[in-house]
Amino acid sequence: MKTKRGKGFTVKELLDLANESYADGIMDLSEYYDEDGEFRDCDGALADGLARFVVVELIETCDPKAKKEAQLITAVRAIEVAKEQLADLQDHLERCHDNL
Repeated sequence: MKTKRGKGFTVKELLDLANESYADGIMDLSEYYDEDGEFRDCDGALADGLARFVVVELIETCDPKAKKEAQLITAVRAIEVAKEQLADLQDHLERCHDNL
């Protein structure tokens, strides 16, 4: 999706944009949002916790009144914070493993 500066994305447009790069081979982000960009839970054997998490983060941090650039900066920051938290968790678990 090529983006132009100007008015902001709808939540659905932002989620669709993120979905373009999410590939786990089984599911995609769209399993967790509807046509209005609202969260919908996907239960069952094929549930993807990471996809669910990403959708929730993007919905919660998206300001539909903001301009596209601000929305993308906010989305990138939300994913960056999650990445840092996961890295901290990984480091902790590796240290625990090393101390066995």
